Amino acid sequence: MSAQLSQHVTTRLLIAEKSENSAHELDSSLRDAGVATKLSISDDLAHIAQIVSQGEADLVLLTDKLEGLDSLLPRIRANAPHTPLILLTHDDEDSETWSVASALNLGATDAVPANAHEQLALVVKRELEHICQREHFSQVRRALKEAEQRCQLLLQGSRAAIAYVHEGMHIHANEGYLDLFGYNDVDDLCGESLVDILSADSAEQLKIHLKALRNGAEEAVFDFTSQGDDPVSGSMTLANSQYEGEACLQVTVRTESTAPSSAGDEDTDVPAPVMSSELELPGFVKAAETLFASEPDNAYLLVAALDHHHTQQQAYGLVGTESICRKVWQHIVVLAEDCPVTRISNFETAIAIIADNHDEAVARAEKIRESVGELMFEVQEKTVRPTIMIGGAAYDAEQGVSKTLDVAYGNLLDHLETESNNSVHIPTNEPEAEDNNWDNAAIIMRQITDAIEKKSFVLLFQPVISLRGDSDEHYEVFLRMTDPEGGQIEPGKFLQTAIDNNVAGKIDRWVILQSIKMLSVHRAKGHATRLTVNLTCNSIADPEFLQWLTVAIKAARLPSDAVIFQVTEKDATTYLRQTREFIEGLRNMHCRASLSRFGLIEDPFETLRHLPVDMVKLDGTIVDGVEDNDEQRSGLIEKIQKLQGSGKLTIVPMVENANILSTLWQAGANYIQGHYLQEPSMEMDYDFSTEE
Repeated sequence: MSAQLSQHVTTRLLIAEKSENSAHELDSSLRDAGVATKLSISDDLAHIAQIVSQGEADLVLLTDKLEGLDSLLPRIRANAPHTPLILLTHDDEDSETWSVASALNLGATDAVPANAHEQLALVVKRELEHICQREHFSQVRRALKEAEQRCQLLLQGSRAAIAYVHEGMHIHANEGYLDLFGYNDVDDLCGESLVDILSADSAEQLKIHLKALRNGAEEAVFDFTSQGDDPVSGSMTLANSQYEGEACLQVTVRTESTAPSSAGDEDTDVPAPVMSSELELPGFVKAAETLFASEPDNAYLLVAALDHHHTQQQAYGLVGTESICRKVWQHIVVLAEDCPVTRISNFETAIAIIADNHDEAVARAEKIRESVGELMFEVQEKTVRPTIMIGGAAYDAEQGVSKTLDVAYGNLLDHLETESNNSVHIPTNEPEAEDNNWDNAAIIMRQITDAIEKKSFVLLFQPVISLRGDSDEHYEVFLRMTDPEGGQIEPGKFLQTAIDNNVAGKIDRWVILQSIKMLSVHRAKGHATRLTVNLTCNSIADPEFLQWLTVAIKAARLPSDAVIFQVTEKDATTYLRQTREFIEGLRNMHCRASLSRFGLIEDPFETLRHLPVDMVKLDGTIVDGVEDNDEQRSGLIEKIQKLQGSGKLTIVPMVENANILSTLWQAGANYIQGHYLQEPSMEMDYDFSTEE
């Protein structure tokens, strides 16, 4: 946890002081030190004790001029053992002399001289840091408990027969194992030796494999037969494991009755299409290929995703969310009738269907969506009404089922970025009419090649303004390309084509060289200017790019923080490992990194946890219209404060008027950008002195 967390999360501060002027002076000194506070003042000892015991104060400052501290401090400490209590001591004749030791003995967290404002700010930040760490550990403990509950649920619900054995004795088993060997209850099995339930030959095999495991083997698999009048035969797998913190062996038993059944009809040469909730992805692909073989032109693949999955995890925990996903999945299996179905994640499902045309495919998907939306069940005594979003694609026989499934999943993700939940998106295969020649990829590629060779790209600069008193000049670099008539073309009309054809890396290098050249000239005029340069995924995925960049930056002889390199959230998510390695390489160069278009994916903070970026630029859609929408404004403030809590500098784009400035300042945003300040221009000519 960084100190910046305590600076930007509002602290509920209670000051036990008779003088309101003195209390406000203390509060002001903490705010000046960067601690955001929500102040309460009281000199009533009973009221103070009540506020703290009810958890309505995060931190308490008490002056030693209050009477009754000898009884108040122990009472507060007993009711709120984790709330920091800081005693402010005075040296005048009207106050009792308190030593640090005496204050600590009565329950205070620390004692600070009342006029030592700098020391007080450091002590407050330290205690807020402890609060954050304690909350973090509590969250970890809750997550671990939920994970244990989920693992136990999965163990009990597994169709495989599983048991745990310690020193040869059973210590636990699931229902499948108990049923297989004829035990009514797990207590009847516990203490029973594994050797005793096996035949003599199988027991000898067991001993051989146990010896192999003790000698370092990771797993042992052998055929076995049990004892008894009705012996069980099958395969037994032994693996080192743990159960409730105890080292043991996990025993997994598979027999013909527990193995997944074949879905074919033995009396026919060609197996019928399979519908089974047991299908894993490879089996689903084969079943879909079989289904599509007779009608490839009428085949479609659908991918359904449960809406608000991550929000449900926060509300119902891992076990509760898995219960929701399982019930929705079981309902979809019934709706799919004889079509192949598989879970591609715990909240996403793939379905293969046959439809006469695109409209019928959409209608079938809508029927599934509407039916799921009518479900209603209880989870943890709360009523849940799940909804799903469905993306789909027409089957492409040349690409096959796997590639078409990727297209369907991509359509789902694209739809998540642009549409609301609880909807269907299955694009047609008909090509869109070309509005003009610029929509033709071949023509665009020729123009890109000419622009690279003739250096006819154009760079524009837009100021990035600090809300926190940063006096340095800061611009973001934007790229434009000129058309044959001399007009400027937005990157959205050519950059994706360049990325798809793997030439965007060349464009990035041209932009970097031109940007640092112009920056060097501008800084030579006495400006303390820095630039943010955007990079494409072609450069991030290029293993040689970082080495080239190192040479280019050194040759320019610029300060290490003069150029900030920015990657979009979408590219960072797609190339997470490469992006992390690139950012770490930038850190070795003492350069900074930024993540742009933040907040478009379902859980953007999950990606951010893997990337040590210094700055985060929100996506403009999060800001658009925020002054007229209270819910959207609250979401924006929450994102900014959470980013600040993670130690990230935040940039808010698309500031189109002055109405939003106070909201952004109060939320803790570091930088703003938009046409209200200045549109992108060909010169770095913004007057930053007007913002001081």
